[in-house]
Amino acid sequence: MKYIIIALFATLSLNAYSVKYSKQKVYLKGKVKEEKTFTIEDISKLPQTTLTINDPYSKNKEIAFEGIYLSKLFDLYAKKSATKIEVIAINDYKVIIDIDFVRREKMLLAIKGDGKYLSVREKGPARIVIPGKGKFGEGTLAKEGVNWVWFVRTIKFL
Repeated sequence: MKYIIIALFATLSLNAYSVKYSKQKVYLKGKVKEEKTFTIEDISKLPQTTLTINDPYSKNKEIAFEGIYLSKLFDLYAKKSATKIEVIAINDYKVIIDIDFVRREKMLLAIKGDGKYLSVREKGPARIVIPGKGKFGEGTLAKEGVNWVWFVRTIKFL
């Protein structure tokens, strides 16, 4: 009986801490054709791209990130008058990025890493990653990593 109770408790504990990716939301606001609320599953149905990137927040490990280009999201949903994207994390960290920079840097709203949905542990379920920067040294990470937004909650077109 003792082992059954332990097994039941362990199962319930694991279920309580498991992440349901489809329940995570990303809100699209601002100068949009129509405000939208996406689940991670919804984002996975948009045009996807896979980019292998050195992730400075994982000790420069190469990770094949999959998601949608921010510029594509902009093209699909932003009004013509929008020129910037404000990305807001769940902790209210935010950056404002000019659309020309977004296009030039090929910024990706990533939802998968190495074929698996990003967990909170991997700074997911949605995060902004930027290819082509190579490995970051300790002194450049603070400057170059400013637009790598984790735990994305809102994308606002300005």
